[in-house]
Amino acid sequence: MKRKITSLLLAAFLLMALLLMPGTLLAAEGEKTVSVALPKAWDNMMPLNTNSNYSRFVYDQIYDRLTMSSASGKIQPRLAESWEANEDSTAVTFKLAQNVKWSDGEPFTAADVVFSFQMYSNPKIEALSRYHLQYIKGVDESGAELSEKSIEVKADDDYTVTITMKKAMFPDTLLNDLDTVFIIPKHIFEGKTPEEINAPDLWAKPVGTGPFRYVSEISGERMELEANPDYFLGKPDFDKLVIRVVDPASLLAALMSGDVDINVMGRIPLEDWDMAKEQENLQIFSEPGTSYSTLLMNTKKPYQTEAFRQAVSMAINRDVLVQALLKGEGQPVVTPIAPVSPYFNDKIKVWYDVDKAKEMLEKEQFPFDQELKFYTSAGTTTERSAALIAQDLEKIGLKVKIQAVDFTKLMELMREGEHDFGIIGSGGTLDPSESREMLAKGSSVNFAQLEDSTLTDLIDKGNEALTFEDRKPIFDEFQEKIMEISPMAYLYTSNNLVAASKRLSNLPVKDFDCLNWSLWTWKVAD
Repeated sequence: MKRKITSLLLAAFLLMALLLMPGTLLAAEGEKTVSVALPKAWDNMMPLNTNSNYSRFVYDQIYDRLTMSSASGKIQPRLAESWEANEDSTAVTFKLAQNVKWSDGEPFTAADVVFSFQMYSNPKIEALSRYHLQYIKGVDESGAELSEKSIEVKADDDYTVTITMKKAMFPDTLLNDLDTVFIIPKHIFEGKTPEEINAPDLWAKPVGTGPFRYVSEISGERMELEANPDYFLGKPDFDKLVIRVVDPASLLAALMSGDVDINVMGRIPLEDWDMAKEQENLQIFSEPGTSYSTLLMNTKKPYQTEAFRQAVSMAINRDVLVQALLKGEGQPVVTPIAPVSPYFNDKIKVWYDVDKAKEMLEKEQFPFDQELKFYTSAGTTTERSAALIAQDLEKIGLKVKIQAVDFTKLMELMREGEHDFGIIGSGGTLDPSESREMLAKGSSVNFAQLEDSTLTDLIDKGNEALTFEDRKPIFDEFQEKIMEISPMAYLYTSNNLVAASKRLSNLPVKDFDCLNWSLWTWKVAD
């Protein structure tokens, strides 16, 4: 009897240890949990200091934005219930939701919005996302304030904010840029030094207004959040959200077993796509989107002339890339404006001419014995893409050495101009000015090292036009000019390939590509 009691006590002790183990997820009776898969981990918990959309998915659950983009092109409300441009379209006034609280119970007001923009624009604070402020009066091209708190984001009252632009422009362009600016609690960060803000401590247990509240994480592996019962747009239909980093090679198995319920970013691997279609427990989606891949060229290298860059772009067989890498689930492109965009110039044709490309290089007297450094992200589709592109470039006589590095290192090397070529993807948007940040001198993501302002001048001209009819011919010209200058070789757009458990419904999959997931609208069967 004593032995039996001891065994029961041991079992109880082991169960208690399991419950207390970090990262262990045991759902209470009747509790609904949804597990989502990311292909890469978030890089930090500081919303203003990232270029990573994987990080932004995490932030979007904990914090809020003023507005969100959608696949229809319509801007959707978030913290801002409504907004209106002034008569000459030099400012936008936002009416904020009034029933919003921070997760620690403090009320949200316009002062938080103003404070957040001041944080983003403060050059002493680490903020890789600062360039999203580029159109606002009082900051430079990189989004940094011209003097202390000079950014023109002002509170008209407790629930009204006005943002003034540098010049008259199409308002939706500003809104599309601002939908990655997350609003930070003033009462947590006010009075802190830049050194304190830049350190991870203040961000370790985040306080937000979003649909979920932070619970715990195992760095680089998983994060657990709980539903915010007071979320102003409505309590989520499930109790816990688990964000898991899942290697793409293991993604389908995890979906089939129910270990994860949906991949919200990163496509189902093409080699698994046919099998995914056959699974009775899964629903699948293939949605054309705005995301694109591009081969970056380092325009500062003296031998990378305009003719050289055109020749490189012309030598790439994009049809092969789409079929080999995407199984046809995408389209070849030669500009950053996707075919689904109303601004797409259908007179632009995808070029491919190996003989002409080689002839152009010979005419430029390119030193064919020179080895060119080609950096790519390790263990991704881009690594396979790089190998196929290298084969194409070898056909025109170029010697290319591919070096696969982790994504953070890739960004660092290209920012420092160490590359001849680099390859990355972008989420894109329906707005044609999305590519400005990758083309603007001084931008932290101008990996082509472009100093010529011709393309950004055209974008700015298009943004100053206040109707679609006036903007369209300007952006048609922009697409023609970007082929001519060729700071990068745009490759293809990718369909968004998503698989989800059939227990989930009301999923806005079309909007995922716009960084718009709206988890509080999802429905989850018991």
